[in-house]
Amino acid sequence: MNLKQALKKVEQKKIFKKFIKDSPDYYLAHCFTTFQEGERKHKWELGYYSEKTDKLVVFETEPKIIMRDAEEAFKKEGTIKKLELSKVKISLSKALGICDELLKSKYPNRTITQKIIILQHLDQQLYNITLVTVSFDILNIRIDAATGEVISDNIQNIISLGRRDVPAA
Repeated sequence: MNLKQALKKVEQKKIFKKFIKDSPDYYLAHCFTTFQEGERKHKWELGYYSEKTDKLVVFETEPKIIMRDAEEAFKKEGTIKKLELSKVKISLSKALGICDELLKSKYPNRTITQKIIILQHLDQQLYNITLVTVSFDILNIRIDAATGEVISDNIQNIISLGRRDVPAA
């Protein structure tokens, strides 16, 4: 299911209409999905944030629409910016195509096993895409959702993330 279909499906449900009526200060803050390489179908999680409560409510789209309880927003500081889908000009498939080109040119010989995608508004609206490889590398690519420009990319090994340098005795 593509993002627009998922959003429409959620917004048409009674549970969503009641939620927005009862909590009009909540707004769309992020769209999240994951899928294994080769998978065609994936579910979306749509996050709605309230500055007033500093809480996030997530709607899952598959296998049926589910509204999770409000939870603390995962953020560094401040508030979460509103995601304005009207300003998103690059589709997810186009963003993933940009990732594929970057992989071929800058990170050849990496085999992707999982894709984690967040459409969000940080300093700008962007696709925050994390690719996990068979060798446990994590490649993070940020793509401007309006222009398709690669904002940043970096790679780290999962195993080295938890390792701390121990000084010699």
